Amino acid sequence: MQAPFSSLAAAATAAVIVLGPAAPARADTPGPAVPTGNVVFIHPDGTGPSHWGAARMYWYGPDAISPWDRLPHVALYRGHMADDLVATSNGGATTHAFGYKVAAAGSYGMDGRGPAARPILALSGYPGSLLREAANAGHPTGVVNDGDLPEPGTGVFFAEVDDRDESSEIARQLLDGRPGFGDRDQAPVVALGGGEGFFLPKGTEPCATEVKPDCAVHVDPLAGSGPARVDGRNLVREALAGGWQVLRTRAEFEAFRARLAREVDWRPRVLGLFARDDIFNDAPEEVLLSRGLVDATRAPGDKRGRLISHGSLPGSLGYDPPTAAEMTVVALEVLSRWSRAAGKPFLLVTEVESTDNMSNSNNAIGTLAGLAHANGAIEAALAHLAHDPATLVLAAADSDASGLQVIGVDAPRARSENVNPAAAREHDVKVPLDGIEGRESASFVAEPDQFGQRLAFNVGWASGRDMAGGVVTRAAGLHAERLASAHSARFDNVDVYRIAYLTLFGRQLDYPQGRRAPGRD
Repeated sequence: MQAPFSSLAAAATAAVIVLGPAAPARADTPGPAVPTGNVVFIHPDGTGPSHWGAARMYWYGPDAISPWDRLPHVALYRGHMADDLVATSNGGATTHAFGYKVAAAGSYGMDGRGPAARPILALSGYPGSLLREAANAGHPTGVVNDGDLPEPGTGVFFAEVDDRDESSEIARQLLDGRPGFGDRDQAPVVALGGGEGFFLPKGTEPCATEVKPDCAVHVDPLAGSGPARVDGRNLVREALAGGWQVLRTRAEFEAFRARLAREVDWRPRVLGLFARDDIFNDAPEEVLLSRGLVDATRAPGDKRGRLISHGSLPGSLGYDPPTAAEMTVVALEVLSRWSRAAGKPFLLVTEVESTDNMSNSNNAIGTLAGLAHANGAIEAALAHLAHDPATLVLAAADSDASGLQVIGVDAPRARSENVNPAAAREHDVKVPLDGIEGRESASFVAEPDQFGQRLAFNVGWASGRDMAGGVVTRAAGLHAERLASAHSARFDNVDVYRIAYLTLFGRQLDYPQGRRAPGRD
């Protein structure tokens, strides 16, 4: 006789308890010295294995080895929150940064939203994120984002607000520190991404042809909006006065990179603002076409297609911004120089936000472009690891954005797919598939497989939302083997903090089983 469901559930629950993460020695118990090193946490937001599979097929070939494939240690990731089975960007990032599960809906460097938001201690007991604890202990830190810098995946590592939409306040905290901490908070030495509008006062005039501190380089290609600060502060001018190198165009980025190559002892602090808001244009392909976001300079057969998924129109100051991969290369070089001077390992958080937002806009080519940049960021981190083995490279998303799926086809154009084939014809549900310019456009063509075939495919979507689908964490380098040992039975969002903390500080922290983040007295 089959056991009743309740008995099976109880047995399963017991098994989970047995198979949970091995209980390490308490963090305050002396033990053998643990090697420490750099942490490069790459957060390709919204990516599941199907995203990475699509990227492999399209950019490398179905039988190729992508940079993501070269991360040897693997763990299945659980991203549920304290009150929701599906992570939000802000709640998931807060857990990564603090080591506790928090409320999903509003948490941004705190637990909860609005008047109910609680300032919290991190798992280590520190009153702040992993990045704030590291920076205030003398470790060089940096953030990279192909969205805007206040985007949660990077922003919660340096800011604490009761509403994720407080982007201008988040930008202020990057430079000034958190409320109540002020000068005690050491700023990152690298911050590269979008978000210029949150650093400049409302009413700032656009730059004509020359970049100046008192003009705005960027407008939003979709919304046309400009600077947003209402307190009158010009954080670009303040950053320059504080000794930062401020970059806002491709030309300035390339000049900075060239100077790094020439002056090997130069140790700058650098702020990059390469878009008004996000560097990418997160809208469906059909919207980009209707807004004229088409790059006619791209040659026929360019695998990026004609649509401008990242950056602005040719001829504008915002055209061809640095990718997440290129920014990561620069960030690693700058952080390495600061690390050598400080004699302490560094922490870099790179978020590729376009993989999430483009997926949630069901924009297949934009998602594939973001995945190419994410693979490039991983490749940059692996190159750093090759000459500095005391480095952990950790790649993890917090959810699966919109359930991208590859659908093989033998047709030159995308077409609709029947997702209810067993029903009567009048009940059929037809779902359009994406080609390179959206619905009913040319199919994608993969790079050659091992037999030299270039096979076509379309992209289908399960929804337009983040989902608790299959997410995989991968790692290489120092302590990466722990993904396949102590953490393998239950690696979740809390464990991102735990393994990063172990690598930076040499302390293994207990998993907070059944515990919410404590508030600050």
